[in-house]
Amino acid sequence: MLRVAPARLLIAAAVGCLVLALALRASPIDRALFVAINDAAWRWLPPLVPACVTILGHGLSATMLLAPALLRAPGFLMAGLYATPIALLLSRVPKALIDSPRPAATLEPALIHINGIHLAGHNSFPSGHAITAFLVVGVLLAGSGAARLRWPAAIAVVLAGFAVALSRIAVGAHWPSDALAGAGLGLVAGLTGAQAERRWPVASRPGARVWLALLVLACAASLPWIDLGYPLARPLQLALAAAGGALAAAALWRCWVERGRPGSLPG
Repeated sequence: MLRVAPARLLIAAAVGCLVLALALRASPIDRALFVAINDAAWRWLPPLVPACVTILGHGLSATMLLAPALLRAPGFLMAGLYATPIALLLSRVPKALIDSPRPAATLEPALIHINGIHLAGHNSFPSGHAITAFLVVGVLLAGSGAARLRWPAAIAVVLAGFAVALSRIAVGAHWPSDALAGAGLGLVAGLTGAQAERRWPVASRPGARVWLALLVLACAASLPWIDLGYPLARPLQLALAAAGGALAAAALWRCWVERGRPGSLPG
């Protein structure tokens, strides 16, 4: 079965998302599309669904989603760490420079359904949750060799990323153009992180998996205490923290066992 050839596809997808986002921002279609998606989500989905999906775009949640890589492919997690400062830059600089009111700041209350935290500032563009989600997508799709995803898994990962991006519209936090821009910028960050991991494969060094596992464990320990703004998703938030903590503990145990084997390198 064919595997995904990532770099050119990711660059083309990122450019396409950004071009479409800019086109939408200059068009009344952005507003109409927001109202249609937001209203459809309110009518057809239980409020629990978009609330749960949207918290997957939080940085700590994304770390939990990458936690399984500790056991088989820690390079994915390292690529995510490389990509994080790039994603923060790509999120915060446009938000600071572009005066982009959120939907709740401009639409009549009758035209918008808010699920969870009420966001009405002027920092809508781009969606930070979409950037984080597509950072994970980019990191996973840009794997090389045995770590490269097959097409069915790659399609599932992309669909999950778009679900998070769409959830930002469903909960009333972002315009479609914000979500598309976030997807494009997240792919850029993820691809850059994956390229950095190839250039500096720190995760392959002795002891690196221990520090990565400790980092995931710290994130898992802090996640339950953070208010993500979506009370309905609280059970999922706790489940993600528990799963991430368990995976980190399993990775630490594996490192301990391997360290005691004859001929193993000290970590």
